Amino acid sequence: MKFLLLSDLGMKPTKMGYMLNNNRSSGVLEVIECALNLGIESTNIDYWRKWDKNLLKSSILSWLNDESEPWIGLSGSIDGSSTEEFKELVHELKKDIPQLKVLLGGYRVPVGDTEWVDMAFIGRSINIFKDWLQGKDISKYRFSDSPPTYKNHYTIGEMILQDPVSPCIKEEDFFSPRETHTIELALGCKFNCSFCGYDFRNNKNPVIVQEEKVYNAIKTSYEKYGIKNFYLADDTINEVDDKLELLIRVVKQLDFEPEFMSFVRADVMAGRPHQIDLLQEAKIKNMYFGIESLNPEVAKMVRKGGNPGNVLNGLKTLKENYPEAVTFGSFIAGLSNDSEEQIRTNIQKVIDGQLLTGASYTPLRLYTNLENTDVMSDIDKNPKKFGYKVLDTEMDWPELGYSSHGWENDWTNDTHAEELANELNEYITQHLKIPLNTFEIFAMKAMLPDMEISAYKNMLQLHNNGTLKVIKQYIAKKSNWLVSN
Repeated sequence: MKFLLLSDLGMKPTKMGYMLNNNRSSGVLEVIECALNLGIESTNIDYWRKWDKNLLKSSILSWLNDESEPWIGLSGSIDGSSTEEFKELVHELKKDIPQLKVLLGGYRVPVGDTEWVDMAFIGRSINIFKDWLQGKDISKYRFSDSPPTYKNHYTIGEMILQDPVSPCIKEEDFFSPRETHTIELALGCKFNCSFCGYDFRNNKNPVIVQEEKVYNAIKTSYEKYGIKNFYLADDTINEVDDKLELLIRVVKQLDFEPEFMSFVRADVMAGRPHQIDLLQEAKIKNMYFGIESLNPEVAKMVRKGGNPGNVLNGLKTLKENYPEAVTFGSFIAGLSNDSEEQIRTNIQKVIDGQLLTGASYTPLRLYTNLENTDVMSDIDKNPKKFGYKVLDTEMDWPELGYSSHGWENDWTNDTHAEELANELNEYITQHLKIPLNTFEIFAMKAMLPDMEISAYKNMLQLHNNGTLKVIKQYIAKKSNWLVSN
């Protein structure tokens, strides 16, 4: 058996235009690492949609050559926009390799059909993939039939069967020091926010990664490719001090200084101010806060604990004690029990104190037509309980595989919430330091290091040009490797 896995995180929209990703899927790297450890000849192709189609096809055919049991897979992740293009590639490859088998993975909902897909995995399912590779019976994980699709039957709060993802980069991955790498310290979140569709939420026993695995992933990335910038994929990095303390121990063992970006709960940090020192010692300089609302009634309704006033004080303390930190706050427009007046008043407090580097509002969406209910939030499942009247109107999100409802509540509706979010974002762009979030800034810091943070708002085209150069270099090296191996 030979196994080839394709991935491409593509472009992401920002307030300044589209940004090319210089970050790759660590889930893909983990899958390949798993297969290789089981003795299966495997590799991955990144940025596959940027390849010349003829070069991509010839490189794949060369690597699979006369293999009797060839498999090709696509990591679709949350964004399924590449599925149809992958289907076309499979059709072309089967002209030369009719025995080619096709696998899809990483999606949140079932995708594809038996016409062209042999099997699929949904969500975090490396444990099932590993069992399948070893010939074990995986029928208990069967979720749907066309194509045969498998997922972990996870009940909120149950034991997690997965391990955190922190893969080591290999020689044949051909990274650049201008790229970032993603690792994970733990899997599972003990919180249960009402708007959240994270399937491992409300789990009181998150699975913590082995310290040695994190150390090896970071050390190998730097020694092989000079990478110093790492995303932490944890849903909440500071829910417990243990994760921060683990990272501090790892950092102290390194012979270089890394920099991290992570999701941080502002209310938890405000209630545990000692975490500011831990965040600083762990080199988590880039923080994304999902604040959602600074209205006390709303914060309680969405299960964001703590007094919003304490959150503002916590952000002020962070700014005073960790001034080099780059911070971003995301807020939701349209939550029940809120009001336009309260929203404007509260974001003005943030602006007046310059308590965040950047911020943005997103209108509330009520998702529907999800075949995988694990990724539905409590608000999605029972809108009425949270004060929403569902309207007949729907908007399709084909890249996600599902739709969103129109709605209205005690003070607004989905149309007005979107208009308000757009207006607020324009205002925030003019009054906070930079109109990019910390994901975007962190990507630029890797591509264009050692610049003032405010300068990055004018550097999107330079970032994209640099990323294209990195991708072209990768394609040249990887295509040569596929041909010679």
